[in-house]
Amino acid sequence: MTLEVEASNGLPGFHPSELQRYLALHMAEAGLGEWRFEPATAGGTAANRVEWTFKLNPYAGGAVRNFARTPAHDGGVGAGRPVTIEARLYLNGEYQILVERQAVIWSGANDSEFAAAVASTAQALLGPSGAYHAIDSGRYGASRNR
Repeated sequence: MTLEVEASNGLPGFHPSELQRYLALHMAEAGLGEWRFEPATAGGTAANRVEWTFKLNPYAGGAVRNFARTPAHDGGVGAGRPVTIEARLYLNGEYQILVERQAVIWSGANDSEFAAAVASTAQALLGPSGAYHAIDSGRYGASRNR
C-alpha cells in the first residue's frame, strides 16, 4: 500500500518543500516492505497517509543558559534543538493510531541522528511489532481512537 506523507508544520534547517520528501525517503529506509511512501501532493488530503507534526520543545537546563558555541553531533558547531515528533496514520480516510517520539535536531536535512529518529518512528508506527499491527492484534484495545 502507498501512503502519502504530510508534514503539518516546518522544522529548523528544512525548507518547507523538502520536509515531506525527506520524511518519505527516511520512512522508506526503515525497511517496511508492505508499505510505500510518497510526499503528499498539493490540492487535498489523501485517504491513506501519515501526518507528521513537530513541536519544538523548550531547552532544558533551567533559568541559566550557556550561549557558548558547542560541538554539534555531526561534527559542526551549534546546539541541538529538542523536538517532539508525532506521526498519525490514516487509512481509507479514517484515523488509526498515533506514535510519539522525542528527538534532537542538530543540522537539518544533513542530520543522521534525526534521520534515524524518523525511521524509528516509522518502524514504531508501521513495523511488524509497531502500533498499527498491535491494534490489529488487539494489543491496544480501546486506545486506538486516542
